[in-house]
Amino acid sequence: CRFSIMAVAFLALTGTAFAVDLVTNAQVEIVEGLSLAETTALNFGQLALNNGSVVIAAADGATTDAANLIVDNTNISQGVFSVNGLANWDIQVDCVAGTMPAGMTLATFTADWAGAGSEGTCPQTRTMVGATEEVEIGATLTIDRTTASLGAATLPYTVSVTFQ
Repeated sequence: CRFSIMAVAFLALTGTAFAVDLVTNAQVEIVEGLSLAETTALNFGQLALNNGSVVIAAADGATTDAANLIVDNTNISQGVFSVNGLANWDIQVDCVAGTMPAGMTLATFTADWAGAGSEGTCPQTRTMVGATEEVEIGATLTIDRTTASLGAATLPYTVSVTFQ
């Protein structure tokens, strides 16, 4: 007990505190974010002015045309986009139609990650296998002959790829 009292008295007199500091470093690696580029435009070809819908499959560009609207299928294709990021990133693709010309509705977007073999309705998620992935986009275009106009038309839509 006498020793304990002396140790406390000694520490009180010397004013020595028992503390340590350690300078260390945090780590970070800055990488390029996601990028997206269109390599092939979604194209419905030439369609007759009539009521009906044409579906373009995302996986292979095959069409479904119950109303026989397709006049010339030469340029028909699904949209193809290149997605750049990093392997093992979880990403999601989604599509939204913009303002359509009168008498036309672009909807029911589908996506197929090339090599994945599973086309499905957007949004579609995927874990990137490599730094570059290809996603194919399909959709349904519906024509209303009472309000649609003759001639070429631009059908705006947005493809969004987000990190999950």
